[in-house]
Amino acid sequence: MVIKRMFNLMGGKIRRWVRMREARDPEVVYEAAINVRLQRYQQLKSAAAAVIYMRNKLNSELTAKRATIDELTEQTAQAADLNEDQCAIIMIRRRHELEADCKRIEQDLAEIGREAEEAKNGLISSRDEIEKLKVEKVKMLARLKNAQARIRIQSTLSSTPYYEDDLRALEEMRDTIGQTLARAGVNHELGNSELDAKLADIGRRNIEAKASAELEELKRRRRPPLMPMTLFAPTGTATRAESNSGRAQ
Repeated sequence: MVIKRMFNLMGGKIRRWVRMREARDPEVVYEAAINVRLQRYQQLKSAAAAVIYMRNKLNSELTAKRATIDELTEQTAQAADLNEDQCAIIMIRRRHELEADCKRIEQDLAEIGREAEEAKNGLISSRDEIEKLKVEKVKMLARLKNAQARIRIQSTLSSTPYYEDDLRALEEMRDTIGQTLARAGVNHELGNSELDAKLADIGRRNIEAKASAELEELKRRRRPPLMPMTLFAPTGTATRAESNSGRAQ
């Protein structure tokens, strides 16, 4: 009784140690489960191969017996034509035996066909289970690693005494950078405003110059033409001018 209890205690300790090791290394657990299913798949594959071999063998045997039956049927007819009754009777008995064997083989083939279909379905199901387990292994191990990484980060942050001070310093630095960028933006906007004002003044002067030129051109076009100076000269003066012109000619 004491020895049995000791064995139970030792068995319990071993099982607990195994569970602890499995919890620390889940990849090994998945690999072991996949290997077990692979072994079962190989066993099912061997069984299916044996069933398929037996089915093919029975098919060959059935084909051969049916060919023999056909041959015996022809030979029986020939023996009857030749009045070889004893030979005909022997061949008829042999044909009946072969027909009975064919019925038995057909029943065996029907049963083996069902076994082959079950073996094929078992192979497909086992293969799908292995593939699903492989996908599950990759997915679950990736999730486990992510969770472990988050736990390590949280543990590191919670165990850092100056983490809050670092956060405050970081926020202050962000504010300082933001204020510097804002001042730079204001200076840029002010510089753009002065430049815009100068450009506007130049444009305004250009418009005024064009307007003044247009006004002068309008005035010039609207002035009356100047009269010749001879129309306003005295008569004697005009006569002398004409005589001087004649002499010159």
